[in-house]
Amino acid sequence: MYRPSRALPYLLARLGVRMGELFARELKRDDLTLPMYRVLAFLAEENGVQRLGDLAVLTVMEMSTLSRLVATMQRRGLVTRVRPENDQRSLHVGLTDAGKVLVTRLQPRAHYYEQVATGALSAAEIDALKATLNVIYQNVDMLEAELDAWDAAEAAKPKARRKAASD
Repeated sequence: MYRPSRALPYLLARLGVRMGELFARELKRDDLTLPMYRVLAFLAEENGVQRLGDLAVLTVMEMSTLSRLVATMQRRGLVTRVRPENDQRSLHVGLTDAGKVLVTRLQPRAHYYEQVATGALSAAEIDALKATLNVIYQNVDMLEAELDAWDAAEAAKPKARRKAASD
């Protein structure tokens, strides 16, 4: 029997929400939100500059939400936004010196949270868990392909048949 309380998505979400809520309490001291920290951390990981679209994928945020967040962070002097001369459709987001200082100070705390959460695991177990989670994430692409195929099939059906099926 399928038990939602033991389902992997639920367990992962429960862990992510709990750790996120706790770390967000710490970030509040710097008037930051967890999504703001993620932007800073991924920019720092990628040499300080990212295309907005790539940053949306890394931070798992909708483009419009991320765009508004980056604008707020720019006003606060944490990031820059630049449109390259050779590509006016693209937007590059970069860390300012203030953003670099802040993320450099916060990253050890983020690492500490991970260390506490994985404290009972060996280094090999942690590496294996991370590798497994990456494999599972890639496997989910199959679900997306199935949904895309279903959506395409539904869109190809005549409207009357779709309406009758939904009634």
